[in-house]
Amino acid sequence: MATALLLSSLLVRPLATHAADDLAEPKTVGEREETSEAVATAEASANDGAPNWEENTLTGNWNGARQKMYDSGVQADLLYTANFLHNSSGGLKTGGAYMGHIDLIMQFDGQKLLGWEGGSAYLQWISNSGGRFNRNYVGSLMGVDNFEAPVNRSGVFKAWLQQSFLDDQASLRVGLYPIDSEFYVTDSSGVFLHPSFGMAAEAASFGSLAGPSIYVTSSYGARLRIDPDPAWYAMFAVTRGVPSDRINTAGPNVSWQNSSGSMLIGELGFSPVKAGLLQDRPASADNKSDDFAPISKVALGLWRFTPQFQQLVAVDTAGEPLSATHWGSYLLAEQTVYRVPDANRDVALFCRYGFTDGTTSTLAYSVSAGLSYRGPFASREKDTFGIAATRAHADPQGRSQLSNDAGTPLSSSNETVLEMTYRAQIASGGSSPSQQAQLCCNYRFLLKK
Repeated sequence: MATALLLSSLLVRPLATHAADDLAEPKTVGEREETSEAVATAEASANDGAPNWEENTLTGNWNGARQKMYDSGVQADLLYTANFLHNSSGGLKTGGAYMGHIDLIMQFDGQKLLGWEGGSAYLQWISNSGGRFNRNYVGSLMGVDNFEAPVNRSGVFKAWLQQSFLDDQASLRVGLYPIDSEFYVTDSSGVFLHPSFGMAAEAASFGSLAGPSIYVTSSYGARLRIDPDPAWYAMFAVTRGVPSDRINTAGPNVSWQNSSGSMLIGELGFSPVKAGLLQDRPASADNKSDDFAPISKVALGLWRFTPQFQQLVAVDTAGEPLSATHWGSYLLAEQTVYRVPDANRDVALFCRYGFTDGTTSTLAYSVSAGLSYRGPFASREKDTFGIAATRAHADPQGRSQLSNDAGTPLSSSNETVLEMTYRAQIASGGSSPSQQAQLCCNYRFLLKK
C-alpha cells in the first residue's frame, strides 16, 4: 500500500466564472490538465456577459483594458497550479516532490472579432515543471496527480476553430483536439487530483500500437456536437491515434508521416433534471447566484481505433502475434442529490464504469464512484469536500504483459485508489487575489509484485 499527501495551491485564477453556449464544454481534470476545473471554466467562457474581473482575477480589469479586449472578442487567461506530494509509506520509496503547471489560454469570439457569425477559436499553451512523483516515489499504474507528465514540456496543447449552426444547436470543432476535454468526463469529479477521475484509466491507457489524444499528448481531430433538446446531446469525434512510442515525449502528435490510424469516439448524454424527471429547487429571490447549478447527467460512450492492433502476448501456432480491434465503452452518471435551502451548497454523487477489449491494452476495465460536497459549512460556500474511489483491473494478457515488464509475477490483478480531498478558497472579492488551497489524502492499493 502507498499513501500520498497532496497540497495544491491555485495562485492565479484569472478565469471567467460562467459559460456560454458557443464554447461550453464539460469540466475536466483530465490526465491533468488542463484537467483542472478552472481551465475548463475558462474554456466555457461567457459570450452573454463579461466576467467579474475584480472578483475572479488576480490583476483585475487592467484599468479597463481587459474589458476592451473582451468587447472586441479576445480573452486572455493565465493559470498557475502548484502541487506538493509526499509518499509516506509503500510504493517505490518515501519522499516528496513539487510539481508546477502553467496554462496560458486565448479565446476568440469570431462575431466580435471578424464578423464571423457562430465562429470561435481557442488556443492553450501549457508548461510543466518540477519532479516526477509517481515515477520516482509511487509507481502506481493509474498515476497519482493529474498534472504529472512523462517529461516536462512547454508548448501548444489545444488549438481549434469552431463553427456553430442550427441556432447553436450544433457545432463543429476542428484542430488540435484532446478528447478528454469533452468526452468521458463528470463535473462532480472535477475536485479530485487523481488522473482517473478525469479520463478514466482504461480509456486513457495506450494500446499495443497507439493511444488517445489526451493530456499531455494531443493530436489533430474533429468533433461534431448536436443538442437537439436541452435535455439531450450527442457528440462524435475522430482524431489521429497517438503512437505508443510517443508516450514519453509528452508533445503534440502533429506529424502525419508517423501515422498510427485513427480513434473514433461517440457519446450520447441525457439530463434528468432538464427533462423534468427530477425536480430542481429554484433559486430564492435573494439567492440568484449564477455559479450554483444542479449537476444531472447520464451518458453512454463507445470508442475504437483503426486499424487492428497486435494483442499483448497472444500468438498463433506459428508464433506470430494475433490481432484484435482496440475498442471500449463506458457508462457514467452524476446527480445532485441534496441542495441546502437558500444557499449555494449541495451534495452530488457520481459513478462511472468503462471496459476495453482486454487483449490490446493492459487494463480491461475500471470503475469509480464518489461524492462531492460544495459548501460543507454555512460560512464556507466556496469550499468543496470530496471522497471517491476507483479500481482498475488487468485481464490475463494485461497481467502477463505487466509481469513481463516487471520481471516478476504479480500477486494481484487490480489497483484500487481512495482519495479524500478538501479544497478551500483562501481569499476572494474586491481587489484581493482569488486563491485556493487543496489538501488531499490518497490511499492506493497497487498491483503488487
